[in-house]
Amino acid sequence: MDRLKFKSAVWKYYTQPTPEKAVCNTCNEGVSMGATTGKNKNTSNLWSHLRIHHPELYETAQKKQESESHQDEATSSQPTIEDMFQKQRKWTSSDDRSKLMDKLVIEMIVTDNQPFTVVSDVGFKRLMATAEPRYALKSEKYYRTEKLQEVHHKIVEKIKALIQPENAGYSLSFTTDCWSGVTESLMSLTCHFIGAEWTRKQVILNTRAMHGSHTGEYLKETFLNIGANIVKGMRLAELPDLSCTAHTLQLVVNDGRASQRAVTDVIAILKKCATHFHHSILGKQRLRDIQRELGLPEHNIIQRALTIYCGEHGGFAGPTAHQWDLVSNLIETLLPIKEVTLQVSHSNSSASCIIPCLTVLKMLLEDDEGPSTKGIRTLRQAMRESLDKRFSKVEDTKTVVLACLLDPRYKSHAFSSPTTLSKAKGWLKEEEDAATQQTTQEEHAATEGATMEEQVATERASTEEQAAAYGTRENDGNTHKRQRREHASFRSHVHLYLKEPVIDRRKGDPLQWWRQNEGRFKLLAKQARKFLCAPPSSVPSERVFSEVSAIYESKRSRLTGEHAEQLCGRHQKVVPEKQNEEHGGLDEDWSGQIC
Repeated sequence: MDRLKFKSAVWKYYTQPTPEKAVCNTCNEGVSMGATTGKNKNTSNLWSHLRIHHPELYETAQKKQESESHQDEATSSQPTIEDMFQKQRKWTSSDDRSKLMDKLVIEMIVTDNQPFTVVSDVGFKRLMATAEPRYALKSEKYYRTEKLQEVHHKIVEKIKALIQPENAGYSLSFTTDCWSGVTESLMSLTCHFIGAEWTRKQVILNTRAMHGSHTGEYLKETFLNIGANIVKGMRLAELPDLSCTAHTLQLVVNDGRASQRAVTDVIAILKKCATHFHHSILGKQRLRDIQRELGLPEHNIIQRALTIYCGEHGGFAGPTAHQWDLVSNLIETLLPIKEVTLQVSHSNSSASCIIPCLTVLKMLLEDDEGPSTKGIRTLRQAMRESLDKRFSKVEDTKTVVLACLLDPRYKSHAFSSPTTLSKAKGWLKEEEDAATQQTTQEEHAATEGATMEEQVATERASTEEQAAAYGTRENDGNTHKRQRREHASFRSHVHLYLKEPVIDRRKGDPLQWWRQNEGRFKLLAKQARKFLCAPPSSVPSERVFSEVSAIYESKRSRLTGEHAEQLCGRHQKVVPEKQNEEHGGLDEDWSGQIC
């Protein structure tokens, strides 16, 4: 009876206290089921009782019964031959489902840095045949030419929209770097800007294959398409340039190392030790055993473990006690430079941190409380001289000085002399004048264009033209008055801004400060958005080539520069901020991946 009860909708209105009788839930009247055994029992009397005594419930139960009957027929009907063939029929290339699969395959290749030959691999073919047998997997050439171009085009269009003035403002900064592989040489161009909501953005504009010698002239020609790499190339392109602060600091360290033979010798010994354990599996295993016996962390090289290993096995000499002291002092000296290098390499850093970081480094290198051994003192002096030499023009560089001044963490406090502040104020005035002049020219151009159209259309009399000319002179006078008022307002803005207290240098966010105070310092906010977007190093462009190493792996060593241009950096942009497993990355908001 349980099977009958579940199949019939009438049992919603009855209960069954005994095998042969049901009780109506509405009137509590007993209704016979015709028999006590399962084969002879039926629900006819139950339906009749509802129809006679409860017609509304009867109609409801009938509708439900019919609906369930149709569902049972649909699920239990035997598939036709056509249905069976339809399930195995391959999708055509124009089928939307096939296009979706094509898009997902190319996104997998780009996102995971897979070679295009993966679509020809036996394992991948088996996977696709099992996961979706109706999808016809295309050739390697199809994904490399047609689909890659399609993905590349979509990304380019999104980048163009992203760097429009309404999103990125009118000021963009760029970093660039070069990379050379076995078969190709590439140049990357990364764009940096501050968005309308005062958030720092960076996006890879292009990675261009280069052919020929990397001369300044050639780099200029390449930059006119996507950018420049070295200082000479930037100057040939007549663009303001900055050297990479991180690389320049590395040169300062190299100058200090070269000044002390003892430092060079101990570094050579440590490199020899590291090379030995890097290439010797047995040596690495024995060193690890010694570290465990001594209760030391299992790092690659530990001083005490290294001493025991050298005593047991020989083969090379470890540093002496004096050299270990030298290494300790050297680490103490170089640690601040490491911290500064990390800071200028951070994705959220701007050129505003260059002058403050250099000021701190100079103070630390001059400090007599540091390591006092003769060799280290000589090294510190050499590094200080190199720092002064290589960054001698830093406070004469407009971009760096204005970025520092417009950063509410530093302002003018990091400048070495009041002269720098005076120059900064003058540069700010020049920037404001240039912006005002550009606005005036645009207004005049619009006015002159409207006047010419009006003259051609109406052919006004000379008296009317004279009146119009008088009106123009009057407008010019009003414009000059407006400019004087704006200049006075601008000087007031600068004065009030400099009187504001600086924010915390470690926890403070300069962009958040400007977002909150943009209304108070509207004129300065335009300059802040322009100069704070410049990064202090070329590390953002160098990060592009960490992808290149994966792209130009052994399976892709013959990849052309053109395809590398389209692949390099694209996998970050294809992956959306909120991954959607069904629809892939191009239909999502991938701008969150633009750092």
